[in-house]
Amino acid sequence: MPAVADPVADHLAALAARGASPATLRAYRSDLADYAGWLETRGTTPADASRADVRAYAAHLAASGLAPTTRARRLSAVRGLHRRIASDAARDPAAEIPGPKRPRRLPAVPHARDTTRLLDTAWPDDPLGLRDRALLELLYGAGLRAAEVCALDLDGLDARTLRVTGKGGKTRLVPIGEPAARAVDAWLERGRGAVATADSPPALLLSARGRRLETSGVRRALTRRLRSVGLEPHGPHALRHAYATHMLEGGGDLRAIQELLGHASLATTEVYTHLGLPHLRAAHARAHPRGEG
Repeated sequence: MPAVADPVADHLAALAARGASPATLRAYRSDLADYAGWLETRGTTPADASRADVRAYAAHLAASGLAPTTRARRLSAVRGLHRRIASDAARDPAAEIPGPKRPRRLPAVPHARDTTRLLDTAWPDDPLGLRDRALLELLYGAGLRAAEVCALDLDGLDARTLRVTGKGGKTRLVPIGEPAARAVDAWLERGRGAVATADSPPALLLSARGRRLETSGVRRALTRRLRSVGLEPHGPHALRHAYATHMLEGGGDLRAIQELLGHASLATTEVYTHLGLPHLRAAHARAHPRGEG
């Protein structure tokens, strides 16, 4: 690859072109600025860094007191940068630098009885109440990320199927159940028109001012609802975890759940097998010839 004036900027531009999220770009920009600044204290640059420089940086991170997840992300950013700079693997100074092991953190998952309470307790019959019900039904009923539900457009809804744009700009089709379909229909019939303006985008869900709903609005809507029904606070992603875990506990196929969630790797989805372990043990005890005992 020909040398470029600013390999960090070139790398970030390539990530953006591949559909990296703004949050990922912000994190990598910060990580690579830290790396370039550290290299400067050694009198070198990312374009000229040696294997010894990268190993020394990894040791610096290990001694920094940063969380393993932060160190892993920084080294991932460094490895990606050097893959782009290097003309071949033999010249890549970061090719053999291992990252720190990340602790396996199981996501907090609301109990099924709590999701029932969250969604089925009486709702306000006004435009925002209708919108919030549709919103939360989609987060739990379709396992969507907050950013995905905000990005939904009217033409992405076809009866009981959603066209969802996920990480990296990848599109997937996700079915929704009858409760979510009814909630969305009620919002479209009696709520959306009350907040939409002539300048409103074609978004499925709108803010009170007729703009596309943002992730901060999703969090506020969920927090408001949790308080109103007397449940402990949690973020929108917990409903996505609940979607996957409750499907697994109900007998859902792991690869089907992977596709529905939009996970690139099955390993990401497999964390839910740990969450559902008591259920899986009980199923083993009931169904396997040597499961009892």
